[in-house]
Amino acid sequence: MRRLLPLVLCLTSLMPACAGQAGKPPEAAETAMDCGRSGDPGALTRLAMIRKLMDAGRPYAALAHLDAAGIKGVAADHLRADTLRRIGQTAEAHALYRGLLTTCLAGAGHHGLGLLASAAGQLGGSVDHLRQARLALPADARVRSDLGYALMLAGDLDGAKIEFLTAHDLDPEDRKAVLNLILLFYRQGDDVAAENVRQRYQIGDEDQARLRDEAARLATEQGDKR
Repeated sequence: MRRLLPLVLCLTSLMPACAGQAGKPPEAAETAMDCGRSGDPGALTRLAMIRKLMDAGRPYAALAHLDAAGIKGVAADHLRADTLRRIGQTAEAHALYRGLLTTCLAGAGHHGLGLLASAAGQLGGSVDHLRQARLALPADARVRSDLGYALMLAGDLDGAKIEFLTAHDLDPEDRKAVLNLILLFYRQGDDVAAENVRQRYQIGDEDQARLRDEAARLATEQGDKR
């Protein structure tokens, strides 16, 4: 069984700025308020800066700054869980994500648990959690894209297409959504559609080759030789 997280990280590495996405309800809580309670503006600003460190590929530095800040609350727990997941401390991340399920950041908790489940090869659990995340965060492009990929792994190509198109509409600047959509078209055997999207967004030959290879691997694993 293939996993969601490795390819997500691979696709992230293909784009110049994965972090700069629009429509991020979970992280918005870190810059505005903490579950409806007015927070310390300075603390919330520090959390936003720490997340930028993590999104820039410096999770250990982000964790060090989070420890130094000593900030409490669900927004800080969410950021810590995301950071711990990035550095492979899955048990600690899992506990924090579970703790979010009874808070206003339940969607973020389900999203994180879905990624952890996929990384552990638990595709069914991943799809279930990501669907719960979609219910809570229907306008989060990352949730829709990650759910789409999980559905594609599960063989639900039509469902995956809806999620990828939705993610792209929500955040047209997100190259990850574009790459996932191209991957899906290759997986469906629709090279014309894949090429149209590739040319429109100027996706290079190296990235195209990676997506073709990934689509071929998925087809083989799912018993589809097209």
